[in-house]
Amino acid sequence: MEEIVEKAKHFFEVAKELNFDVVAIYAKEPQMMQILGGAIALVVLIVILIIRSKMKHAGANKALQNLESYVESFEEYQQNLQKILKTIKGAKGDFLESLKAKKEDYYKEQLRTLRELPLEEKIEKYQEMASLYSQLAKAVRDEELREFYEQKAEEILEKELLESISAYMRDFSFTPEDVVVLEKIVAYANTKEDPEGVLSIVMDKLQGIDFGSNLERYTFVQNLDAQKLGPIYDYCTEQQQKLFEDGERIVAAEVLEYLLENGEKERVITYIKSLKVPTHLQELYYRFFNQKDLQELDFAFIANPLEINQEYAKYIENLVTQQWRDDKALETLLKYKNFADVVGHDRVRLIIERIDDLRKEIEEHEKLEEALKLAKEAHTLALETKALMDKKKENTTVGAKDVSALTPA
Repeated sequence: MEEIVEKAKHFFEVAKELNFDVVAIYAKEPQMMQILGGAIALVVLIVILIIRSKMKHAGANKALQNLESYVESFEEYQQNLQKILKTIKGAKGDFLESLKAKKEDYYKEQLRTLRELPLEEKIEKYQEMASLYSQLAKAVRDEELREFYEQKAEEILEKELLESISAYMRDFSFTPEDVVVLEKIVAYANTKEDPEGVLSIVMDKLQGIDFGSNLERYTFVQNLDAQKLGPIYDYCTEQQQKLFEDGERIVAAEVLEYLLENGEKERVITYIKSLKVPTHLQELYYRFFNQKDLQELDFAFIANPLEINQEYAKYIENLVTQQWRDDKALETLLKYKNFADVVGHDRVRLIIERIDDLRKEIEEHEKLEEALKLAKEAHTLALETKALMDKKKENTTVGAKDVSALTPA
C-alpha cells in the first residue's frame, strides 16, 4: 500500500511539473498509469482534471483582474483574453457579471493600444483581435456576451479597420513605403469574400489623382507589382499611359526630365508635338527649348501649332548659319515639320539652292580629286618608265664596250 502511495505521490509531482496536462502526463508516464491500476488511475486523473480546472479558473480570474488594471500593450490584452477563453464556456456567477460589466471598457482599451501603430501592423492585429472575439462568441453560453462578442468581431474589421484604411488613404503620399502598405491592404482585401468593400476605399483615392502632376506620383506607378496589386495595378498603369495619348493632360516638367534621362526621349518628343494646352507648352518651352543639346526635342516645339512666346526663327537661323557648309545637315533641317513656316519659303528656296551648290562643289571637288589622282598615277608611271629606259640604255652601252674590247686592232 505504501508503495502505491509513493508512486501516486511521484505521479502528482510529475503532473505538477507538466501543469496537470493529462496528455503530456500520459506521454511521459504511461507505465505509471498501468501500475496504479485502472480504478486508482481513474481517481488520480479525476483529481488532476479538477486541479487543472481550478487552475484555469484561477488563471481566468487573474486575467480578469489584469484587465481591470491598466494594460500596456495589445499583446497583454490578447494573452488575458486567451486565458478567459479557456474557461468561459463553463463560467458563471460573479465572474460572468464582472466580465459583462466591463466588456465595453476592455474592448475600447484594447483598441486604444492600436491607435498609434503603422497601418501594416494594424491590419494584422485587428485580424487577430477579431479572430479572438469570434472564438469568445462561439465559446460563451451567456447570450448577452455572445451577442457582444459577435458584434465586436464584425465591428473590428468592418468599422475600425476600414476607418483606419480610409484615414491612411486620405493622407496617402505615394512614396515607395506607401507601395508596401498598399500591397498589405490589397492582400487583406483578397482574404474577404467581397474584397470590393476594401478596394473601393483605395480606388476612391486613386481616382482623384493626377499621376502626371509630379515625379513622386509618376514613379509610384513604376514601383507597383502587377501580381500583388491586380486591378489596382491595371488602373494606375492605364491612367499613366493616358497622360501621353490625347494631348489634353498636363505632365509635369520634372516627369519629362525624368523620362529624358531614362531613355524615353521619343515619348517626350511625341508629347510636346501633340500638347494642346498653350500655358503648359509655354512652361515647357522655357524649361527645355534649346537647353538640352537635342535638336529633335527643339523641333518638337516648332512642330506644335500652338501660338506661344518663342524665338523659333532666331534659333533656326543660327542652326542654318552654323551648318551652312554641311549639305546633309541643311537637308535634315528642311525635313522638320513647320520649318518652312518659321523661316519663310524664300529662305527655304535659298537653302535648297545652297544645298545644290554644295553638292556641285562636292562633285567638282571629287572630279578634281580624281583628276589629281590620275595625274599622280600618270606621273609615277612616267617616272617608272623613264627609270626602266635609262637602265636599258645603260645596259646597252656597257654591252657595246665589251664587244669593242674583243675586236682585233
